[in-house]
Order: sequence, then C-alpha cells, then structure tokens
Amino acid sequence: MTEEEFWSFIDLLGGAANQRTTPTMTEALAREGKTRVEEFANMLTETLQRIEIESLTGIPARDANDPSGAQPVPLVGDALINLRMAVVAAGRSRFHQIQKDPSLVADHAWDFSESDGLAEAVSLAYENTTGQPWVGPLPGVHMGEPEESTATSTAETSWLNLALHGDSDIPAAYFDASGTVVETVQGDAQWCTWWAHAEQHELIIEIEYASKMEHSSVTTQRGRVWASFRRNDSRFRGLNKAGLAYLAATDLEAVLTLVSTSLSLPAPPKVPRPAHATPPTRRDDSARARLEQLRQRHPKRS
Repeated sequence: MTEEEFWSFIDLLGGAANQRTTPTMTEALAREGKTRVEEFANMLTETLQRIEIESLTGIPARDANDPSGAQPVPLVGDALINLRMAVVAAGRSRFHQIQKDPSLVADHAWDFSESDGLAEAVSLAYENTTGQPWVGPLPGVHMGEPEESTATSTAETSWLNLALHGDSDIPAAYFDASGTVVETVQGDAQWCTWWAHAEQHELIIEIEYASKMEHSSVTTQRGRVWASFRRNDSRFRGLNKAGLAYLAATDLEAVLTLVSTSLSLPAPPKVPRPAHATPPTRRDDSARARLEQLRQRHPKRS
C-alpha cells in the first residue's frame, strides 16, 4: 500500500475518528481484502510511530466532547495514545503540521475520546473480510520493541499489561477492579516466578466487550505474549459494584488460566480478589435473567 492510498482511507474519516465516521472506513477496507487490511494496519502503526508520545506530553489538549468552558489539561496514559490517533485521523496535512511542531496540538479541539476507533476499524475490517478475529495487538497499542536482552520477572519489571475497550462504556467498578487485580499480580513474587517460566518479556491482555460472538486467542510475537479476548457486554447487566469487582477478578482468572495452558506453564497462583468483591447470589442471578427477558421483549427503538 502506498502512502497516497493510506491517506485516502484516512480521508474517509472526514477529519476525526469516532463512532459516526469509522464504519465508512471499515467497510472500504473490508472490500479491499485481507492483504490490504494488513498492509493498512502496518502503515498505520508506522505512521503513529512518527509522532513520539514524549513530544505530546505536557501540552494541554482539548477534546471536542469537553464541557463548554472546561480548561484543557496535559494528557497522560491512554489519552496520549488516543491523541496521537486523533492526529493521524485528522488527515495528512494536519499530521505533518503536528509532526513538525507538536505544540500546535493546543490550538485544536480533538476527538481523541473516541479516536481509538481508528485502530478498532482495522480489526473489524479484518473480521468482516476473513470471518476470523484479528489476532495480536491493535495498531498503535503497545508499539515499543522489547529490549534485546532477556527480561527478568521481578516486581520492578513491567511484565503484565491490560487493555480494556468496548462498543459502550465499561462500568467503572469493573474497570477499576481489573486495574487493581493487575497491579497486585504485577508486584506479587509468586506471580513473577510463574511468569519467569514463560521466558518472554511481557504479557499483554486485550479484552473487547461487544455484542458479538466471543473468542479468545494467545499468540507469541517478538518476546511478547498477546492474549486477545472478546466477551459479551451483557455480562455487566444487573451487577452492583461488589458483583462487578468479583466479575473482573474471575474474568482475569480465566484469561490467566488459558495463558498458562497455552504456554504449558505451571499452574498459576490464586488470582487476588478486591476486598469488596462479592459473588452474585442466586437472587441476583434471577434478577439479571428477568432483566434480560425484559430487554429482549422490549428492545430500544432507534
């Protein structure tokens, strides 16, 4: 794929990647076939790498969805990654402007809160054209190369990373509990010893929550293990904060067990539960079942 062809697909976004614009690009990519989708994914990764995250750090950035009068703030973490995607989605001309002078980021209202849809469009196009799920990292996610030397699994080594995303908002209680579990596992000596048996640098877990067929895969690439999962977002319905925290822990337990089996590792240690996590009761399960029946009988009208 040439650079001209790459930017012609980006132009289909109309300057911003969000829920309204990415379906058009997804359909266009899917019509091109498997090889072209992969070529686009590779070029998207390379283009994103041309803007260093460090060059955007500390610059106040506005989002198009910010409340009126809200003061822009410097971005951190995933928001910085999304900002970089928003810069690419804005098109070739603006991309080159920001590449030359990152401070210009402060002069524009970006749609970075939804710009990760640019990366997700690649996986959807691949799935639509092949009938198979996208395996491995989405473009722009965890792009750094591992060190040449063998990494050691210690509490100080960042060997475990988690990325959660979905078609709709993930409940905060579930999201926060997932992060707590990962942080605890990351620093636990027993878990570090377990991961040392894998002889890999890093374990990256990606979980997508959507109203689609569930799937799971574990692959190894360049010293990293990618565990990609899709789970139905209906699993969140009817759960309180304690139930969501418990679900987050058991979901990660299932993921880590599959990773252990796929890599022929020793049995993993017990996955920690957040202090407030409580398994749903039969009464909770009955209420969820009734709620699901009502949703099916009375679907929302568009």
